Amino acid sequence: MKFKAIVLSAALAFGFNTASAADTLSVDDLLNLVKQGQARDNAEFQQRLKRFNSDKVEQQKMLTAAINERDSLIKESETKEAKFADNDAKIAEEQARLTERMGSLKELFGVLQQVAGDTSAVFEGSVVSSELPGRNEFLRDLIVTAGSSSKLPSIDQLEQLWFEMQREATYSGRVSEYTADVVVPSGDTVQKKVVRIGGFNAVSDGKYLNWDLESGRLVELDKQPGSRYTDPIVQLESASGATLTNFWIDPARGQLLKILGQSPEMSERVDQGGVVGYIILVLGAIGIVVALWRMFVLQLESMKIRKQMASETPREDNALGRVMAVFQANKDADIETLELHLGEAISAEIPRLTRAIGWIKIISVVAPLLGLLGTVTGMIDVFETMSLFGTGDPKLMAGGISQALVTTVLGLVAAIPCVFLHTLTNNRSRELLMILEERATGILARQSEQSHAKAA
Repeated sequence: MKFKAIVLSAALAFGFNTASAADTLSVDDLLNLVKQGQARDNAEFQQRLKRFNSDKVEQQKMLTAAINERDSLIKESETKEAKFADNDAKIAEEQARLTERMGSLKELFGVLQQVAGDTSAVFEGSVVSSELPGRNEFLRDLIVTAGSSSKLPSIDQLEQLWFEMQREATYSGRVSEYTADVVVPSGDTVQKKVVRIGGFNAVSDGKYLNWDLESGRLVELDKQPGSRYTDPIVQLESASGATLTNFWIDPARGQLLKILGQSPEMSERVDQGGVVGYIILVLGAIGIVVALWRMFVLQLESMKIRKQMASETPREDNALGRVMAVFQANKDADIETLELHLGEAISAEIPRLTRAIGWIKIISVVAPLLGLLGTVTGMIDVFETMSLFGTGDPKLMAGGISQALVTTVLGLVAAIPCVFLHTLTNNRSRELLMILEERATGILARQSEQSHAKAA
């Protein structure tokens, strides 16, 4: 059985070619081949066994070294743990001794740390820091020192804290001029001459500056308030010595200036009214021009009529003179005929005295209606926007409603002066007509008296 296994192994090792060649070999030759293969396998086996025994010795040495190192580290760890416990006890003892010796100083340093923190917050939000940079670094170091258990603040640091607090109060009541870095709207940083007004505002080149907390620099406002607030800046920058100038300050330290900058100007308000707003303004301007023109014409006519009232000679350059000319041409007629002629003359003067006054009244009525029309169309746009974007943004709704109401404001602005001027021009023309009627009635009365005197 063993022989058969050897023969089968030899056959698998040499492959099919060897098997086919074995048919031509003898049994002795085949046996020799098997012996040679067995001898080779035994030699390889002995080599592997030797190598395994050699590695086993090395592994045993490594295991012994690792065990020895482990034992050494365990002893070292026990020693260090004992030393750590001893040091921990000493630290606790020294800490208790430090606390006992510090006494009320510990509470003092706590207050010092709190004061330094509050002062640092004040300095960060103060525009004075643009003139006195680097103060917060000292305060941060002082806060760390005051909170440390191994380091105490020095007398110099305490005096420096007092000095910085006093200097902040002093500079907050002073108008200073200095050079500082300013961030312009383009994003670039430029060195400019800055005028600081206490702890409220800083200005440069006729523009307001704002103190940015995040960057710790002066930033020029993207949109300046109106000229009413910026014009005094030039006077302030050009002032010298003890010169007194008027100036607007922001007690909110820049917040009110931002709100004023966000408020739309008059031209922007008018633009919000759209086409309807411009139509209202044009109509209002036409009504005011017509009213002023009629007031001028009626004033000239009044002056001419009063001059005519002092003379019996009729002149054709005024309404009363033309009425008197009609009387002179028909003084021989009877009273009824003369009355008709005078009434006709007065009726002819009415269109001249009341010309274009009705248009002023029409404009004063139409302007508010156009304003209401613009408001309604604007509210329609607001509700369409709400249907698309919802009501989550109150600013969007408020802005749309504000734009819608601008046309109503413009309508009232155009209507109010037109109503006032229409009343003035209408009353003025009626006064002149009453003078003509009064004079015509007087003429008829005198003519009637003369007729009765002749008849008597």
